[in-house]
Amino acid sequence: MKVLIVGGGIIGCATAYELAKSGCEVALFERATPGAEASSAAAGLLALLGAPTDTTFARLAVASWRLYPDVVRELQARTGIDVEHVTRGTIYPMSTTQTRGDAEALALMPELGVEVLEGKDVQALEPALSPKVRRVIFVKGDHWLNNQRLVLAYAQAVAAVGVELRTGENVSRVIVEGARARAVVTEGERVEGDAVLLAAGAWTSELVASFGMRLRVEPRRGQMIALAHVPPVLTYCVHGEAYLAPRPSGELLIGATVERAGFQRAVTAEGIASLLRAAIELVPSLRDLPIARTWCGFRPWAPDGLPILGPWPGIEGLFVATAHFRNGILLAPITARLMTDWITAGKPGMDVTEFLPDRFLPRA
Repeated sequence: MKVLIVGGGIIGCATAYELAKSGCEVALFERATPGAEASSAAAGLLALLGAPTDTTFARLAVASWRLYPDVVRELQARTGIDVEHVTRGTIYPMSTTQTRGDAEALALMPELGVEVLEGKDVQALEPALSPKVRRVIFVKGDHWLNNQRLVLAYAQAVAAVGVELRTGENVSRVIVEGARARAVVTEGERVEGDAVLLAAGAWTSELVASFGMRLRVEPRRGQMIALAHVPPVLTYCVHGEAYLAPRPSGELLIGATVERAGFQRAVTAEGIASLLRAAIELVPSLRDLPIARTWCGFRPWAPDGLPILGPWPGIEGLFVATAHFRNGILLAPITARLMTDWITAGKPGMDVTEFLPDRFLPRA
């Protein structure tokens, strides 16, 4: 089976890797470079706090979170790339929307090691925190990693397992003939395949329109800052009004805005100022650190805030994996496995019915 994947972000690359390992012939099309968009507008947090725990989405997130240690080891063994996987944990100030109820819910997963700390215990854990931060949820089992390196590792891994990686090629159309996805068109070339997977993030709607259908996936701009972090100020991730992620390579990432700005590619004074204000409120000593870089990317958002996963109704061989919004890095491993199951075996490995694309299509 030959599978054509449109989109070389974390979702496209991870799925291409799993499909190739399953024996498929895979061609992956990316109009820029792998991970250039939503996959880079993130800090690589693999965190489970903040959403209801008894939902299909939560089960999806937990399943993916549990896959990550093996994924990281496998990618490093195949490519030699250290993705800076850190497992020290995350601090959630309880002055934000996090509550003790969140901690009690997460305590049902013993491997997360959830604690509620107050007063001097907070300062003892992370001395750089503002004295105003008096109560926190500490999730020892939270992980984080370098998402840019992760996409690079996946891109190198897909090449190593025989994927045809076609970067700098823009897919303009998906060819549907006889109620079946037959090919994609890129720069005038028609490339045939047995199945097509649309994993083009916030641009997926344009591809759907190319075969006369409609899918509402919109961009949400995320601005990010990296501070020089040598010597390090923070030991743990801190997730309040902004999130702060220290990396072993010597940067501290601060993110991220969520803006309805279309595809306007801009790092704005207001966006950066809001992130810095929130970060310095949490950790006052950050005001003295130099800014190393700023950037932005476009996260794919669906109207209900949930991913869109699965086969396109009424068109054989056409699949969609998009709209992961702020959870693309966390959900990449499980998405890759589910889409591989769907494409090769006809059904996913877990019940994800509520993420099917047909929930947004007109009902008969």
